[in-house]
Amino acid sequence: MNNSTIQSHAAGLYKEYAQDLVIGNHFVSDKRLQEFVAHLDRDGLLLETFKWDEWYNNSYMVDRPEYIADATLYECQLLVTAMSRLDRFSPGVLSNMRQQGVLNAIVERFRVLSFQPAM
Repeated sequence: MNNSTIQSHAAGLYKEYAQDLVIGNHFVSDKRLQEFVAHLDRDGLLLETFKWDEWYNNSYMVDRPEYIADATLYECQLLVTAMSRLDRFSPGVLSNMRQQGVLNAIVERFRVLSFQPAM
């Protein structure tokens, strides 16, 4: 995925979901969080395949969302893909990640990455 594609997708995500992903205990419906995941999928930001051991090796970022500020595009994709899959089997995972600031940190990182020059 090139930077211009990331930039357009990240800007749309941030604009559309910023209010919903704010950290805290305010209510956001599971339907709205599923819309967010569908938007990620539609924009190609979810991974089609990944290895769960890679998720495990990067899952420390979920406990410390501030670490996501330095995550790569792939790490952000890995985190959000795993969380969306986990939520299917354990409803509430996405809601919990939203409340803890993880989803907000990922969308913010997508936005930041969209402005960095491609390597």
